[in-house]
Amino acid sequence: MSQSQHGATPAVDARWAGILKTGYLGQFALLCLGIWLHAADSLVVATAMPAAVAEIGGDRFVSWALSLYLLGSILSGAGAALCATAFGLRRAFVIAALVYAAGCATSAMAPEIMVMLAGRLAQGLGGGLLVALTYVAVQRLFPREMWPRLIALMSAIWGAAAFTGPLIGGFFADLGLWRWAFWSFGVQALVLAVLVPALMTPSTTRTVPSPRFPLMRLALLSASVLLVAAAGVTLSPATSLPMLAGGAAFFVLFLKNDASRGTERMFPVSAFSMNSLLGAGFVANLALGAAAMSLTVYGPFILNRLHGVTALGVGLIIAAESVAWSLAAVAFAGTGEAGEKFLIRIGALMILFAIAVLGPLMAGGPIWAVALAAVVQGAGFGMLWGFLIRRVVAAAAEEDRDSASAAMPTTQQIAFALGAALSGIVANQAGFTEGGSASMANVALWVFAAFVPVAALGAAAAWRVAKD
Repeated sequence: MSQSQHGATPAVDARWAGILKTGYLGQFALLCLGIWLHAADSLVVATAMPAAVAEIGGDRFVSWALSLYLLGSILSGAGAALCATAFGLRRAFVIAALVYAAGCATSAMAPEIMVMLAGRLAQGLGGGLLVALTYVAVQRLFPREMWPRLIALMSAIWGAAAFTGPLIGGFFADLGLWRWAFWSFGVQALVLAVLVPALMTPSTTRTVPSPRFPLMRLALLSASVLLVAAAGVTLSPATSLPMLAGGAAFFVLFLKNDASRGTERMFPVSAFSMNSLLGAGFVANLALGAAAMSLTVYGPFILNRLHGVTALGVGLIIAAESVAWSLAAVAFAGTGEAGEKFLIRIGALMILFAIAVLGPLMAGGPIWAVALAAVVQGAGFGMLWGFLIRRVVAAAAEEDRDSASAAMPTTQQIAFALGAALSGIVANQAGFTEGGSASMANVALWVFAAFVPVAALGAAAAWRVAKD
């Protein structure tokens, strides 16, 4: 249901109480179960995978358990708007939940690593679709004045997952029951599949004749993501740099192919163009997300190997970033239009500042300053993310609203994949595989310093979004 379907009211109550009055908060809570499944999944697997690999083997494929999950999330997220249009939101959510549950079951029963990788791909496809469909549902069900508060609630779920996900995976792994970590999430997905048709009203669907399956576009996007992911684990620049160039080329081809598809587009036609507010929003999303990945990917290794921080201590620092994101999102969700421009700008500057100082701090300490920088980075994202989405979606043409809503979280997933790959290349060239304090200190400095220009591009794009 779009904003106009709520009735032509002179003013919309965008406070928390106003959301309750819409009568859709229960449905929103149900949809957020999908976000929980996706958000907690990768963190559960991070702590359960060592036990899994000890039983079924496949040490050298561990990174692909995350890479294939991310690939599935990107592909399904990119097609979420088309799926919602073709099947309606209710059926699309049920399909996504069932695919996710099937992936969980496959991973839980895996006799060897290749079967688990297939399950992880299916989990990514289902989980990514659930998240992207929730963003589509928000802009269909609620007036745009309410979007920042709802997105703030969604961010809070990610923060909760940062704490509980690793605990769930560790709990089952310590008991020697790592397979039950997958089973527990598969059962939750089945519950979601049952509750959606029972609780979501038919009026939230907009079923139309099914568009053609975007096979060529998804193939181009798959090639792009796989090349970038492969580049991240390749030690030789002679191999990794051509892979990166190839990944970028395939992504450009994907965008050009997608732009010619009319109403079947996955991304808005002007996505990633700095000449428009909408395009600048996508650039900010991509650049800031990629620049921030070094903390997640290499922060734990640096803190442990260079400073002797325990696994629990590392987990608390990484989780602090997510919690800061969630708290900032909730705290500033009620800011008006004038204030949101300021928050977008200051949030982008906070992210840029954190990335600039994390290199020297990671290399030399102190640890409390590293933790503070992580909090600043997370808070920066929390301050701008909801408002960035609202301004981007509001700037899209009516026929592009669904694709813009679904493409923003998908772009964030692409940014994570790109950032992880690029940080891998920088770390390996800085001496990550050599070991020793001197090499690790060099890695600590450059794996963040190399992303300062990327973060600066993202901050400039964010300022462009806040300008209009």
